[in-house]
Amino acid sequence: MRRTKQYLARLISLSLVLGVGMIAASAQEMDSWATVQKNGGGTITALWYDIDPFIFEDQNGELQGVEFELMESFVTWIKKRYGYEVRVKWSDAGSFNAIYDRVHQASNQGLFGWSFFSITPDRRQEVGFTPPYMPDINVLVTNELMPTFTNESAFLDTIAHLRGYTMQYTAMEKDMEKLIRGFDIPISRQYDDYEILEKIASDGNAFGYVPLTVYVVSLQKGIKVKRQHLFATERPGLAGIFPKASDWQPVANEYFQSFECKRLVNTLLAKYLGSEIGGIILEGPGASPDRQRDAELELVTKEREIVSQRLASTLLASQRDKILRNVSILMIAIAIIIVILIYNRYRMKTRLTKLLTQRNTVIERQNRDIERINRRLHMRVLQAQINPHFLFNSLNDLQYYINKGDTSTSLSYVSRFSRFIRELITQANEPEITLAQEERFLSLYLELEKMRYGGKFDYAIAMADGTPRDITGIPPLIIYHYVENALYHGILNIEGKGEVTIAFSYHEPYLICTITDNGCGREAVKARNQKRDANDTTPYKGLLRDRIRVLNEEVPDRVLVNVKDLVSPNGTPAGTQVELRLLVNSRTREEIVFDY
Repeated sequence: MRRTKQYLARLISLSLVLGVGMIAASAQEMDSWATVQKNGGGTITALWYDIDPFIFEDQNGELQGVEFELMESFVTWIKKRYGYEVRVKWSDAGSFNAIYDRVHQASNQGLFGWSFFSITPDRRQEVGFTPPYMPDINVLVTNELMPTFTNESAFLDTIAHLRGYTMQYTAMEKDMEKLIRGFDIPISRQYDDYEILEKIASDGNAFGYVPLTVYVVSLQKGIKVKRQHLFATERPGLAGIFPKASDWQPVANEYFQSFECKRLVNTLLAKYLGSEIGGIILEGPGASPDRQRDAELELVTKEREIVSQRLASTLLASQRDKILRNVSILMIAIAIIIVILIYNRYRMKTRLTKLLTQRNTVIERQNRDIERINRRLHMRVLQAQINPHFLFNSLNDLQYYINKGDTSTSLSYVSRFSRFIRELITQANEPEITLAQEERFLSLYLELEKMRYGGKFDYAIAMADGTPRDITGIPPLIIYHYVENALYHGILNIEGKGEVTIAFSYHEPYLICTITDNGCGREAVKARNQKRDANDTTPYKGLLRDRIRVLNEEVPDRVLVNVKDLVSPNGTPAGTQVELRLLVNSRTREEIVFDY
């Protein structure tokens, strides 16, 4: 199909010809026949503008068509007939009118133009023509929905309501102007051949003139138009053009009138239009009734075949589209079902994953609860451990006081011992105690030990200013074990009287307990333990470490211990100082819960 282009005004086309066009086609590429004869060869330029199937570019950009092959066969014939090597330089002129104007204005003789040119008297005055290679018949075409008119008057009665389409500066325009003379009809002159047919096919009230060949090709292309069997026009034929003064006229006449050329035209029309259509076009219906009858009947028959083929192709295409549509719907339905299945599986998997996660969370919570219960039981077991030496020695001392007959001391000892045991059992069952409870328990313990050892040591429990006694969160029996260790490993292993000082201070959120003794020091205790095989009088240091570890696992830095050896001014051991930092809370402040 001819490319869609709006034609420039004739003045602009002439300017292009005289300017850019003449520069592009140099004299060396437009050799005259005399120059070719003199040099034994040369170059000629062929201007073209595409019109399928006469001259056009294929999908690969190569030129094809009846007129292209005719021109190429012309130079081949020259080589064969005269022995001259002539090369054709093809140049796309951009429009039908541009070809004509450039050839008309050319001073060089070796220039040809090809674009389905009709031979008319007016054009014969301006350019030269090759002998016609095929008939030139223009037919009246309307929209396919318009009725087939049986006589000219019927059509002329309707023409006032129609719109015309034609191509500017062509024989089709001349035919249109002649037909509508005396009628005020809107005419569009800005489209080429196949665009005219497309416009007529899309407009129910449209008509126009087109070459018979173009009309037949349009039917093959599926353009829905109808030929009216009226007002057909016929001219001498279709030919190539060259400058009026060109000396190529005799050579062109010789070739295009030859039998070889006519046989080639038959072959080319059969190649590009089909053998039957090519024969009909070459014979031509003619403009007179006498010449039209047989060819017209044959042409109508072929038109019906083309339309029938088009309808069959349309039906097949419709069936194919229907099948494709049904297959597409089926595929979409299958895809939707697959998506639904995948989505349902995803939802089920997500639900199961969520349920499994919930169950794992419950199991983890239960495991934490079990671990908490285990830690609680372990803590209570550790809390329940009492130094057996202390109990054994306390009962021996009580027996000693009874055997001695010291009733007053025995009763006092039993009273204090029972209160101590009762407090010990109470604390063994509590996860935490208050500072007041811790102070009372330590006082009971130190009084009993002081009574047992006959006043070998003194003790003091001090509270810093601002330390509330209602502080809670103190782990039971932690401070007690460090006080017991100060007595048995420090105080009771020195000559002279010992001293134990227990000082409490509160620095939120820690309760600081400092236990200071003037015993023999840790180095002396290590040395003495290495020399003797006797059982340790405080064998539960491992249990104490376990308790502190469990407490710190539950709450980081719950119990912090710092032990420092004291030294006298002369460098000798002067005792031991233990600092305990206990993370606690006050009932008067925001409560920190330690649940173990």
